[in-house]
Amino acid sequence: MSRRRGEFEHRTSIFEGAFRAWSHLGGLDPNHLESKSMAELDPLNFPTINDPRLVLQKEKDGKKKAAKDDGSGNNIPAPQDDSGDNGAYNNRQLRNEYPYEPLPRSGLAHPFVQAILSPWLGPDADQDAIQLGLTTLRTWWQHRRKGESGSAIVALGTEKMQGVVEGYTRHFFNLAHCLIVHDKEQPPRSLQTKMRDLDKTRGKKGGKKRSRESSSDDDAIKAAAMAFNSGFGGGVAPVLSAVAGENTMGGATGAGGGDAMLGPLER
Repeated sequence: MSRRRGEFEHRTSIFEGAFRAWSHLGGLDPNHLESKSMAELDPLNFPTINDPRLVLQKEKDGKKKAAKDDGSGNNIPAPQDDSGDNGAYNNRQLRNEYPYEPLPRSGLAHPFVQAILSPWLGPDADQDAIQLGLTTLRTWWQHRRKGESGSAIVALGTEKMQGVVEGYTRHFFNLAHCLIVHDKEQPPRSLQTKMRDLDKTRGKKGGKKRSRESSSDDDAIKAAAMAFNSGFGGGVAPVLSAVAGENTMGGATGAGGGDAMLGPLER
């Protein structure tokens, strides 16, 4: 029993740390990824305050619950905690809330997912164990969407295990930060949406800048043409004829030299 208990704590602390790190990364501003260091975005020292994802998530959950209650005709409020442990529930209320961010769809092809499974399964895990581990991780991640379970809160509630979870949180955040910023791996969904919006905004600004640049180029060309014409006084056609003459003579003669070399029919 104690061995199973230790295994549950070990696995859950890894998963919980990864979940918090991925959630924190998803709530960051893309501009901050470019302008701030990893230490300045640390999830333990700089947690996200008033996360808008939590507001949206609670609104969606409230609408689903209201629709379910209306459909069943049962308006009795659901119990706050499925563990029956009021102490654990109160402890949960004091914890930071981490909005749900889906795992990368690429699964084991994503280095972040591999990094979650590696410390749990160990280096000697075979393919079957890895696939089972991925299934376990996905199932746990989906359940975590509804919040931490009572059993997980109890298992990770000691001071020692809280330190372990925080250690994994920082470890996985630093890893995910490097993967997204330097290796251009798939980011959390919320961050990916914000990065796309930022790219579109920058693209529009770049397009306007390019059109302004082309407009200024056109103005410069017109100004040069006017100066060109006024400077030579004879318009563009005589100048082009002179250039043609120079080309005919290999650049050695001017317009007059070019006419001298023309035949009677060519004049």
